[in-house]
Amino acid sequence: MEGTVWLRVLLLAVAVSICHGHGRLIEPPSRASAWRMGWPTPIDYNDNEGSCGGFSHQHQVNGGKCGVCGDGWEENPRPHEAPGGLYATGTLTRQYNQGQVITLTADITSNHRGYFEVRLCPDPKVEATQDCLDKHPLMLADGSGFKYKISLYTGKHTIQLVLPPTVVCTHCVLQWRYVAGNNWGVCPDGHGELGCGLQEEFRACADVTILPAYLRNGLPMPITPLNGHQERSTESHPKSIHTNEEGQHLPACRAVGMWKQLPGADVWCFKNCVHTPGRCPATHCECEPSLLEGPSGANFEMDLKSK
Repeated sequence: MEGTVWLRVLLLAVAVSICHGHGRLIEPPSRASAWRMGWPTPIDYNDNEGSCGGFSHQHQVNGGKCGVCGDGWEENPRPHEAPGGLYATGTLTRQYNQGQVITLTADITSNHRGYFEVRLCPDPKVEATQDCLDKHPLMLADGSGFKYKISLYTGKHTIQLVLPPTVVCTHCVLQWRYVAGNNWGVCPDGHGELGCGLQEEFRACADVTILPAYLRNGLPMPITPLNGHQERSTESHPKSIHTNEEGQHLPACRAVGMWKQLPGADVWCFKNCVHTPGRCPATHCECEPSLLEGPSGANFEMDLKSK
């Protein structure tokens, strides 16, 4: 009799382990799902499958490792990460204020229990790394902590989170992580239970801006690049942002006024002002006059005059 009971438990564990949950981050719109909300980004029809390559692949092949945005660890380039990822276009889909309570919504298309975690990387110098993300966990606004245990229904799950009071950025990467809880495993105290042990997980990244708190009623920074996405380099050793295609030195562009206080604002100004066509609001940036010379400068100058 006892053997029969354990056989049933084993069969249940195996049956559960081969089922797969699915989910996507829709608020803020993620790199994979922004197209569903009308953003002119590449279409990812599998945007609810950012599962690190799948449970077996993540844990048996890659030793538990996963790309920060849900891609398989070994993929190169990873489709949802910069540089080079198809869906990592740099499109900023939301603008917040420092310390703000924000809404996050995930569409769970196949519910397998578990919990959400959300992190933020505000470093303007590098693409998001897990080390950077781990330094900035977003806490639940109700004070219940960091992990949100999801309800057992399929559909949209919405939570309120508090942005760190010390973080401002022209370009932050927000990471959503959904760890399922439908596999049977061994808990830390040694007993077996549904939800313990290794689990399937999903990840997604969204690109956002966080303004200083005192700009809550101020002039917002544009969050949509003029042509829907920003150029990204696919070179293994990208050029300095202060050189052109021929390696010649380019004049500097810099942030002005209140925008000077935002980390990474000078880089944002340079990348957008020398882009063709230019996106260089005089309220945010200034450049040396020689940038207005030449073919690309004509577009840049025209764009400035249209502001």
